[in-house]
Amino acid sequence: MARTGRRAGDAGTRATIIEAARAEFAGSGYTAATIRAIARRAEVDPALIYHYFADKPSLFVATQELPRDPRDIRRDTQASGSPGVRLVESFLAQWEADPREPGQSFVTLAQAVSSSPEVARSLREFLSERIWAGRQDTSADAQWRFNAISAQLVGLAWSRYLVRLEPLASASRQEVATRIGPLIERIMRGEADA
Repeated sequence: MARTGRRAGDAGTRATIIEAARAEFAGSGYTAATIRAIARRAEVDPALIYHYFADKPSLFVATQELPRDPRDIRRDTQASGSPGVRLVESFLAQWEADPREPGQSFVTLAQAVSSSPEVARSLREFLSERIWAGRQDTSADAQWRFNAISAQLVGLAWSRYLVRLEPLASASRQEVATRIGPLIERIMRGEADA
């Protein structure tokens, strides 16, 4: 008897889901995109998406080729005695996960965000949900601090991986974290104008 309905998973299913999710996130934005809509686009059962990805944020991470969920980085830094140094170290480590092409995943993401307002919107919504949502301090001052930290980190990656400013581009992650981390910590504590 011939099978009907959505196709089952095979070797290319994960890639098909990622491509469908990329299109859905670009078309609808992160917030409006649903697992059901992605499943329809990929012609798979929604349960199959959960077989490959824990949840919608995990799927978005895969579509954007982010090496790590930003929420994990936030948790790591909160457990540290030097949160700014740890944040810079973790942020850079995620982009340098592939030793053959350190920073290439950031370059790819920067290109996608720069060329597509839809990808930029999806990324912004993702970061709002994964990093800034659920924090205790929701004041306007805290929002400015979080934005200033984000700007510092993105600018750091831009300068290190795209512009390749020296000595920043060739410095070790530890050296960069040691030099930039204290600035981030000052912003975290509200000691630097944001």
